[in-house]
Amino acid sequence: MDGFKKDNDKVDGEKYDVSETSYAERRLFMAILDVGLTITTRGNQIFGVLKGAVDSRLYVPHSTTRFPGFKKSDDGDKYDPKVHRDRIFGAHIDKIMASLKKSSENRFKK
Repeated sequence: MDGFKKDNDKVDGEKYDVSETSYAERRLFMAILDVGLTITTRGNQIFGVLKGAVDSRLYVPHSTTRFPGFKKSDDGDKYDPKVHRDRIFGAHIDKIMASLKKSSENRFKK
């Protein structure tokens, strides 16, 4: 099965779903995301786990409505994959660390 499905080579936050590709000779393995008692708010870390699993060839039925970067509006729902990509690579933590370094060197060192 190693060469059967292709990983998502680009980490860009875009929706990736192996089920959207035609594999006539084999059926895909399907997994269900069991969040347990986790509250499934938009941007929760559990959806980062989901994104990693999906990008690494696991078929988990999902939509982008719970990913960071999804916004509901009167004009229609919009998903911004750049926001999700920034969360994957920790750009939000970089911003916090940069502002902390400017404001208080002692707190930054802690």
